[in-house]
Amino acid sequence: MNGFERANLAGKFGSGEFEFGEWATPFTDAAVEILEIAYAPRDTGPHMLVHAPSHLRGQDGRDLVARVHARDAKSIYRVVFPVIAAMRLLDEGGLIELWQKTQELGGRPGRTTFRVRNHAWTHESVVSFLASDGWSFVIASDDECLEVVSLTAPIITEE
Repeated sequence: MNGFERANLAGKFGSGEFEFGEWATPFTDAAVEILEIAYAPRDTGPHMLVHAPSHLRGQDGRDLVARVHARDAKSIYRVVFPVIAAMRLLDEGGLIELWQKTQELGGRPGRTTFRVRNHAWTHESVVSFLASDGWSFVIASDDECLEVVSLTAPIITEE
């Protein structure tokens, strides 16, 4: 029995069936552009991002930060993940499975931001998902997609 099968038995990944979940953000259905993805120092002078509770501190005192431009609203949002298990930034074409499932299931909860569980990455990187409930957060632009496995929802602020 592999790690994914053990996690399924423990209930961490539900039934094993592909699922979309809602992730409501200020730009859930907006056309967006991912401007920047970086690890940024936490709590450092003028660059202070978000103060994470001590039980969420990780990643050597750094947050994963995505800056996202919502084109129609002309707003830039800072999406801060204080603790992550894994992340990947892909060309949108690299996520064919998600787009096929969107068609098969009659849509997903948000055009731009949503959660996903029990998809190919879950099987490919089992260790990344073991500390979570199997869900990952996705920001999908027309060009790139950011997917993050995080123990908590990110903190989103407008710049």
